[in-house]
Amino acid sequence: MSEGLGFIDPSLEIYRDRIADMMTAPFIRFLGIELVSVKPDEVRMRMVMKPEYRNSNGVGHGGVIYTLADHASAIAANVASDAVGQNGNLTYHRPLVCDEVEAVSTRINASRSLDVEDVRVYSGGKLIASGVFTAFKVRKE
Repeated sequence: MSEGLGFIDPSLEIYRDRIADMMTAPFIRFLGIELVSVKPDEVRMRMVMKPEYRNSNGVGHGGVIYTLADHASAIAANVASDAVGQNGNLTYHRPLVCDEVEAVSTRINASRSLDVEDVRVYSGGKLIASGVFTAFKVRKE
């Protein structure tokens, strides 16, 4: 297991370096987002909410929660090919009051040009937010 990488499904082992590169994004490292696991149709990531990641009401800031969800979907979309975000819609169901939070990205559909992910964000055993993220697959010519 590479440093900072969680479980990578054996069928995706050939993409280990690619996955590791995606985890070096400066903002992701700054927030302390960790990769829990990568499977063919699922990516799990987690982070610890620091006091400075909270809003003026003392709960997890929506932008930080969105970043976690967005990066989980981005890892899923970019494992085997290059992709860029096209759309992301996240609905918040309750405030994030716990210190640990996890995002689970599950593939809804993949075509030649799009990757569509269902992302759910959990904390303290409860659903905090859910959404759909779509990425364009980049074709290199």
